[in-house]
Amino acid sequence: MDISQDYFSCYSLPRTFELDLGVLRQSHRALQQEHHPDRFVSFGDAQQRVAVQTTAYLNQAFATLSAPLKRGIYLLQLLGMDPMAPTNTQMPMDFLLQQIELREGMEELSQAPDPEPAIEALAQDLQAQAAQLETDFSQSYTANHYLSAETAVRKLQFIVKLQQQLDALEGELLD
Repeated sequence: MDISQDYFSCYSLPRTFELDLGVLRQSHRALQQEHHPDRFVSFGDAQQRVAVQTTAYLNQAFATLSAPLKRGIYLLQLLGMDPMAPTNTQMPMDFLLQQIELREGMEELSQAPDPEPAIEALAQDLQAQAAQLETDFSQSYTANHYLSAETAVRKLQFIVKLQQQLDALEGELLD
């Protein structure tokens, strides 16, 4: 296996945002079985090292392609773009204001006598926003509107981070 190829080629998948995750999982499982280091214990050190490197590459490729945010970032990186560059801070003002409101709402959850319904409602809202941004990214990327795709993936990063923070807050409040 050539671990210098892009992740899509490794799994013989088209270079697109819309992936069949079932096919990705099947392909990953087959390649993992073929290249797993346990199959190379009776071989020399060099072949064992290659098996470990290949397995690490496959794990990274699978993690990247199976997560929409990581997959979107990776697709843009394949085009030479760096959507997560520290200097890339331009975001639409209405989106930033919405993020402030969402964060303030999360802070208020810790004061609520019964936060569970509000947490569930916010989780559903964030999931809907993430789904819409994934659609926006896919449409922009497919239409070769890469700057719009970059904006969508950067917005998605904000939403994913909020989802993670909400999950952590839920754990704290409901345990």
